[in-house]
Amino acid sequence: MPSIPRTGVDALFDNGILSKPIHVLTLDGRRNRATDLAVHQMYVLPAQSLRATPFQSGGEAVFVTSPELTFVHMASLLSFPRLVHLGYELCGTYAPDETRPYGVRSRPPLTTPEKLEAYLDKTERVRGAKRARVAIRHVLSGSASPRESILAELLTLPYTSGGSGVAPPRMNASVPLGRRNSWSTDKSFFRCDLLWPEKKVAVEYDSTLCHTGAERIAEDAARRNALESLGLTVVTATWRQVENYREYNRFARILAGHLATRMRPRCCDYPSRQLSLRSELLR
Repeated sequence: MPSIPRTGVDALFDNGILSKPIHVLTLDGRRNRATDLAVHQMYVLPAQSLRATPFQSGGEAVFVTSPELTFVHMASLLSFPRLVHLGYELCGTYAPDETRPYGVRSRPPLTTPEKLEAYLDKTERVRGAKRARVAIRHVLSGSASPRESILAELLTLPYTSGGSGVAPPRMNASVPLGRRNSWSTDKSFFRCDLLWPEKKVAVEYDSTLCHTGAERIAEDAARRNALESLGLTVVTATWRQVENYREYNRFARILAGHLATRMRPRCCDYPSRQLSLRSELLR
C-alpha cells in the first residue's frame, strides 16, 4: 500500500469509511499481532485480487481487495450462514449504510456468483477458500435488501444447514406483461422479489418499512392482481412471518405446496438446526 499521511487515515475513520480492526494483506508470510489489525496472509496473489481506490483529495490510490478476494478472506472469519449472507450482499443491489433511513442504500452488484466461483478456482491454497467454495453454491444474485436475502437463505439452504430445502428462485426477476395483459396496469413489467418461472410461483415480500399506508396497500393489491392475471400464483411473506418460527414454517410449507414439492427433512435434530440458522441470520 502506498504511504498515506496520518491525517488521511484519521479522516477515513472519522467519515465511517474505515473501522477497527483494519484488515490488511501480507505477502511475506508474516502475521504480526496488533490490536487494531486483522492480518490476512497470501503467498500468491491471483489476477483480479486488488482494486485501486483513489482518495477524493487526490494523490496516490489505495489498493483494496476485490469483492472476490474479500469473500475468500471472510470465509475464515464468518459462520457459514453469515458467509452466504455476505455473498448475497456482494452479488445484490444493496449495501449497508447507517446514514440512510433504513440502514441500507442501493448500488449495482459488486460481483456475481460466477465471478466468485471463477476466482476460487485460482485460490486453492488460500486460507478460507475451501469454506468459500461450499458457501458459493448457495449464493443467489439480485437480492435488493438484507431481509430479502435472509428470506431466500431460510428457504433455499439445505436441511442440514437448517434451511427449508426449497429450489432456488430468481431474485427480483422482471415479468413482462405483454399486450394481452396491458389492461391490468400502466406498467410494462413487474419485478418479483422471488420468482420460480417454471412453476409460475412468486413470493412478494411485504416489508413493514416500505409497505404501509393506504396508498401503498392499494398499489400492492393492484400489483398482485396484475401478476395473478398472468397466471402466477403469488404468495405473500411478511417480516413478522419470517421472525416467528411457527409462522415461518407454515409459510414455507404453503410455498412448497405451490411448488409441487414437500418438505421432508431427514435430520433427527432438524428443529435445533433451524433455530441455529435463525439465530445467526436474525440477530
